[in-house]
Amino acid sequence: MMPLLRRSLFLLGCLLATSCNSDSPYYRVRFTLPDTVSLSPGESEQFDLTVDRIGDQPGELRVDMVTAPEGITLSPQVVLPEGSQTITVPVTVAVASNIQVSGAQQTLLLAKDSVKDIASGATLYVVVLPAPVAAEGFSISTEDRTLDFFPGQNQLAGIQVTRTNGFTGAVTLTIESPTKRVLAKPMVVQGEQTSARFLIETTESSPRLPVPITVIATSEDGRQAKMGLTVNVR
Repeated sequence: MMPLLRRSLFLLGCLLATSCNSDSPYYRVRFTLPDTVSLSPGESEQFDLTVDRIGDQPGELRVDMVTAPEGITLSPQVVLPEGSQTITVPVTVAVASNIQVSGAQQTLLLAKDSVKDIASGATLYVVVLPAPVAAEGFSISTEDRTLDFFPGQNQLAGIQVTRTNGFTGAVTLTIESPTKRVLAKPMVVQGEQTSARFLIETTESSPRLPVPITVIATSEDGRQAKMGLTVNVR
């Protein structure tokens, strides 16, 4: 299950000059949601989005995804009714099958209060990974395509190897990474093994951003299966 990150953001600013006086009440909106979602084109993922509001005389609060590239959507629109302090709604992030971008896309979930004329936001990264590619006789997969790291931390990624059409050989796992700060030593998965714990490493200088990598399984005769994975450095 994807870990949740509690995102707390204070008031971004007074949007109307008349509201910026010295006796303005304290007001904030808190979001609870994953910070990163990893999807291939044509896929979607559902998670619970919680919005908590603290402030007097709250109006209707509407939450929309903004700054997202075309092809990434959030539905339904989350609406916190006037007078309510909190709401939890299952929402779905979807990536269109014909999306024209790839990699980590930073989006903003923006909550606007109709009475206060105030906006607060939370960041959600949507990582668009390439669709898995099977080789003749085998493929690879994982249950969780987003792994959370702190800089310098290592983790074991659970990789499943599915063999078909009589293939029983070993495969070697490697990665392709856009940065030298995310790396892995080659690992051989023997013919009788259907899964492996593949060590992914990060350096202490790794940027605190999601890094999309490609895990590659290569057979002894050179056939390759591939899948995307997100190293989420926090």
